[in-house]
Parts: sequence; C-alpha cells; structure tokens
Amino acid sequence: MRLLTASLRKLVRRPASRNTLIAMAGLLAIVYLSVGVSARTIDDPETRDGIAAVVTFPAAYGNLAGLLVTFVGLAAAAWAGSVAGAEWSWNTFRLAVARGESRARYALVTFAAATLLLLVAWVTLFAFGVGLALLGGSVAGLAAGDLGDPVTLGRLPLVLAAGWFAVVLSAGIGFAVAFIARSQVAGIVAVVGLYFGEQFAAIVVPADLLRLAPMNASSALAVEAGRGGPGPDLVVPLVMTVLYLAAAMGAVGLVARRTEVA
Repeated sequence: MRLLTASLRKLVRRPASRNTLIAMAGLLAIVYLSVGVSARTIDDPETRDGIAAVVTFPAAYGNLAGLLVTFVGLAAAAWAGSVAGAEWSWNTFRLAVARGESRARYALVTFAAATLLLLVAWVTLFAFGVGLALLGGSVAGLAAGDLGDPVTLGRLPLVLAAGWFAVVLSAGIGFAVAFIARSQVAGIVAVVGLYFGEQFAAIVVPADLLRLAPMNASSALAVEAGRGGPGPDLVVPLVMTVLYLAAAMGAVGLVARRTEVA
C-alpha cells in the first residue's frame, strides 16, 4: 500500500497527467461543439438524425463511450508510455531498486497506480462529455431526450467498466513496450501501429480471427457491453483483453527482474 500511495502521488504531480486530461477534455469540447454547429446547417433528415444520436439521450451515452474508448485509449497509451519511459530517463527505477524495492513489484505497482488514475480520468471525462452532449444538442436546437432512461442507466456501470478496461489494455501495451524499450515514444508507436495495422489487416484476415487481435478485442468489449449488457457476447473480448493485459504485465515483470541496473 505504501508503494502504491507513493506511485499515485508521483503520477498525480507529473505535468503530463494534468496536460493529457486537459487535452482530452478540449478535444471532446471541439467534437461536440462542432457537431452542434454542423447540425444547425444540415437540412437532410437522415444526416440530421445521425447527428442527433450523438447529442440526444439515451443514445448519446453509448456514442460518448465509443468515442472515449478510441481517443482516450490512444492518449492513455501515450501517457503510460511516458510514465514507463521516464522510469529509465529519470533513473527512478534504478533508485527504487537501490533502496531495496522488488524490481517486478515496483514496475507492476507503478502500472497499477496508472490504472487507478485512468479510472478517475475516464469517469471525469465521461461526466464532462455528458455535459458537452447537452450543450451540443442545445446549440443544434435539438431536444435533450431521456437522460434517465432506466434500461440505459442500468447498463451504464457495465459500459463504464468495460470502456475503462479497454483503455487499460491500450495503456498496458504502451507501458510494457516503453518499459522494455526504455523509450517514452515506443509505447504510443506500438499502440498506434496495432490500431491501424488491425484496420488494414481486415482486407486479408478473416473477421472471426481479426476480432481476437488486441485493439479489436478491447473495442468489442466496450461495444458489446453497451449493446446487450452481460452475456455470452462479452466472454470472448473479455477473455482476450485479460490475456493480452496479463501478457503485457508479465513481460514487464520479467524484464524488470532480469535487466541490468547500474
């Protein structure tokens, strides 16, 4: 607990943590205000209905979660990569080992602290996004809809949990690659490469096989949680996401134990 608390304090104080959250909030504001402004100038009913789903509840809840999984996932990978890479560039990993900390435990607890901060950021951004959806709908001249739809609200905790876990996988891959490569940039490059690589692979790889890939599995986890709640369709993406995250953290622990620390 002491190490986890210390790691949380360390990460909270880093400018990158604050700046990443502010950047994501700013991006959300741009998206929703742009949607609201665009909707006022569109006369086509079908196009306007599509835009309305983004800012009209309860559909806006699911659209917001999907948007956050993509954008926050990439931002989380970049941030987690900067955290892992900084352990080498700032020599904090070496100092922790010199103080007698377990190498693997220190690295894994650092990531655990990062996941807790991601949970706070995820919930904060979702709440902020709900407010922006209301603002965007007001700008567009659309009714807010039913924010208190009981079916959607009953499913919302699972949607939030699944979306956060999807983001954690992106962060875990970014953290692992950056820690192993000792580079803050390597993590985000790896995640972006996986994300776009899976999109291009869809041309030649069967869909049933491609859905087992890391980014597709984590995205499917969030989508299925919003679509039908707990059920068999959640099992495969959940299992694959857990396996990929476990493999990433296993690699971090192995490298932490075996690496030379001068």
